[in-house]
Amino acid sequence: MRLAFIDLVFSWPPLGGAPLDLYYTMTGLQELGHEVHLFYAEEKDNWFLEAVQEERLPFPATALAYDRNDADPRHLSMEFCTVVDEWKPDVVFQCFGFFMKPFVMQALAHYPQIIRYYAYEPFCPRDYRLYWKKKTCPKNYLRTPNACRRCTARGMHRVFKSSLVGGYALEYKKTRAWTPEYYKVLVDSIRSSKAVIVYNHFTKGLLGNLNKNVHVIGGGVHLEHFNYVPLEEKPASEPTVIFMSGRADDGTKGLDTLMAAGKILWRERQDFQIQVTIEGTTWNYLWFKELGWCDVEKARGLYTQSDICVVPSRWEEPFGLVATEAMACGRPCVVSDVGGLKEIVVPEETGFIFRRGKPKELARCLCKLLDDPALRRQMGDAGRKRVEDIYEWKKVIQTHYPPILEAAVR
Repeated sequence: MRLAFIDLVFSWPPLGGAPLDLYYTMTGLQELGHEVHLFYAEEKDNWFLEAVQEERLPFPATALAYDRNDADPRHLSMEFCTVVDEWKPDVVFQCFGFFMKPFVMQALAHYPQIIRYYAYEPFCPRDYRLYWKKKTCPKNYLRTPNACRRCTARGMHRVFKSSLVGGYALEYKKTRAWTPEYYKVLVDSIRSSKAVIVYNHFTKGLLGNLNKNVHVIGGGVHLEHFNYVPLEEKPASEPTVIFMSGRADDGTKGLDTLMAAGKILWRERQDFQIQVTIEGTTWNYLWFKELGWCDVEKARGLYTQSDICVVPSRWEEPFGLVATEAMACGRPCVVSDVGGLKEIVVPEETGFIFRRGKPKELARCLCKLLDDPALRRQMGDAGRKRVEDIYEWKKVIQTHYPPILEAAVR
C-alpha cells in the first residue's frame, strides 16, 4: 500500500516522543513492503523547532512551509490536499497536530484516514496534557465543551491581551477553536476515521463511543540500541543508584515526589544515591547527584550504570518511553499509576507501581528494592523479557498494523 503520513509539528532530530514514534512506525511499515511518504508543516521563523534534517530520514518527505501568523486553516488544509493528491496514497495517517489537524482531515476526507493521538490533544484545548492544578482534569472537551471553552478562555485571556500571541495560543485563535463550528469539525473527524490509535486505555475511554475502532498501541524500542547488562550484586561500600531520566525540570514529571521520598529514605538508611537528568538546582544533599541534560545516546548509557529506574510522573503520561528503555537495559522500574506507565510495568514482576504524588509509597517501593539485590536482578530480567515480547518495534508494527490497514481499505 501507499501510506501518507501527515504531521503538523514534526521535528528531526526528534523533540519529544511523538516524532520518534512516527519515525519508527514509518520505517517499520516500509520494511514490511509498504510505500511511505511524510508530509509535514514547516513553520517559518520558529525559534523553538530547528529545520527538519530530511537527509537523515530513511523515507521521502515533503515540507509545506507556512507562517503561523498568516495561516488560515482551510488554506493550509487545501495545500496539504494538493500535494497528497499528487502522490495518490491508499491510506492517510493523521499524526501529531493541534487545532489545525481536524481541518486537514476534512480536506482529505476522500481517503481512508487513520488518526494517531500522541497525547490528549482533542480533549483539552487549554493544555494538551489534560493537566490542571497539579492533577488530571476531570473534564473532556468532547463531553463538556462549554466548560472547557470557559476554562480555556480564562487561561488564554492574558495571552490574547498582549501583543505576543504565538504558538499554541495563536493556532487556537486562528482556527477559532472555541466555536461550535470547530467542535463539529473535530467530532466529525474522529467519527469518520477508519481507525484511531492511542497509547493507553485511559485515552481510549476519553473517546467514548465516537469511534468503534480505537486501538491501544504502545510505543517501542529497538533492542539493538540498548545494552542488556544484568544487575550484579554491588559491594556494600558502593551506593545503589536510583535513576530518573527525562525532562525532570518539568513539574509534571514528579521530581518533587522523588526528592521527598529520598528525604524519607535517608533518615533510615544511607546506602543509595538518586541521580537525575537535571541541571541548575541548588540542592545540596549527600544522596542526590545532578547529571545535567542528557541526549538520547548518553541516557542509554546511564540506564546501565544505574540499579533502579524511577518514573514518578504526575500527569497521565501517554506512554512512558523511559520505563520501556530502562526495562530494555534490565532495570527494575518504580512508576506512578498514570496513563501508559501502569500498563508497561507489571507490579511485583517487573517493578512496582505507586500512587502519584505519594512519596511515602514511593519510598516503601524503593526500600524493597534497596533491601534485596536478588529481587532487583529478577525484576530487571523480567522487564527485559517483557520488552522483547511486547515492545520491540518490529513486533509492535507486525502485530498491530497489518489488520488495521486491511480494515481501512476494506
